[in-house]
Amino acid sequence: MTVSYFCRKCSKSYSQNDFETSNYCKDCGGFLLKKYAVAVSQADSEAAPARAYKKTGDLARVAENLRRRSEEAKEYEIIPQPTKLNRPERMDSDGWISGCELDDALKLKADLMLKFEGKSLPEAIHGENISNDHGECYCVRQNHRVAFNRATAEDCRRRLLLDLKLLPGIGPARERMLKQQGYRTIRDLMGHIKWRKPAADFIQLMDSRDVLALEARLRRTLPKSHPLAHYLAGFCRDRDLAIIDIETLGLFGRPIILVGLAEASKRGVCTRQFLARDVSEEAAVIWALVRRLGSDSSFVSFNGRCFDIPFIRERIAYYGLGSEEVFENPHFDMLHFARRALRGKLASCRLESVEKYLGVSRGIDVPGALVPEFYDSYQRSGNVGPLVAIVEHNQQDLVTLAQLFCSLYQEWDP
Repeated sequence: MTVSYFCRKCSKSYSQNDFETSNYCKDCGGFLLKKYAVAVSQADSEAAPARAYKKTGDLARVAENLRRRSEEAKEYEIIPQPTKLNRPERMDSDGWISGCELDDALKLKADLMLKFEGKSLPEAIHGENISNDHGECYCVRQNHRVAFNRATAEDCRRRLLLDLKLLPGIGPARERMLKQQGYRTIRDLMGHIKWRKPAADFIQLMDSRDVLALEARLRRTLPKSHPLAHYLAGFCRDRDLAIIDIETLGLFGRPIILVGLAEASKRGVCTRQFLARDVSEEAAVIWALVRRLGSDSSFVSFNGRCFDIPFIRERIAYYGLGSEEVFENPHFDMLHFARRALRGKLASCRLESVEKYLGVSRGIDVPGALVPEFYDSYQRSGNVGPLVAIVEHNQQDLVTLAQLFCSLYQEWDP
């Protein structure tokens, strides 16, 4: 295997010596990316069918293919002056990173590698080795004293009944007319000769607390960011809310290296992180998450509808693990709610901007775009320092999500 470098902007090639002198292109200033030349046959480059990985040799080939795909390119672009750019609000575009962020992250990586040189993973990150039907992985569990105060079932019921437009055939004008006639709630319409049947049907649906069916009903007339969609969480039990965040080695088709799960606890929020010490442990990491979920689980994420959940489902299909049906459960994507509630208060709704609004500060952290590079440094050197930053980054994302999930109720009803 030979290593060379190329500029992402102008594609000019550089040698290892050139890269050690400067990480930037001499012509256009673009960041230099690694390029590996590996002789790979067509048969080896195509991953074996998912179900064939049960044999040790097949699993090793799958892991090797994943490593090669992850090493081929770095999916981020350097922005020299981010303060003068309108960075995209979409959280799935983690490919944007400022030059200052990059310099700070590389310095952090060097400091962590020096600090944790010669230390084992348990010495650096307290956790335990866990196993399941699909292998082993490392589990990090921690309790956080974060208030988890959210809407109750009564809050949800009261707000739903006040919106007459949830009944088919009632728009804003007709709602105003009905309220002028004294029909203030959907329950009041039980006494209306025309609307008694639709009102009774809706109340029956509401009393069933079927959040998935209620989500579908709300989407007929309301946008996905409407506060009522957030209030539906009042019908979920604390133990059924699963706050999800994943770390990957790139966009779709790359391995998942860390799955973070946060759940409400008596002390606040409990985080569990399932870490792949090598990409060969990816299947075990995914299965560890699936085992924690139940048929009544409801997801809380930040852009998880478009990224985290589809990504997990893709990797489940890749390994032929099954159990995808749980990912059809109710989903509260906080990116949509944050955009609606904080519009005009923040320049963008990136999670880092939301954290500043909430007054949350981070300690050790790594930009999401650099997670693959940090993980690559860990795998090549065996030094667990870069893993510390990845785990801390994911853990803080989970805690921030829990805080955002609860604090937005105050934004809807200050």
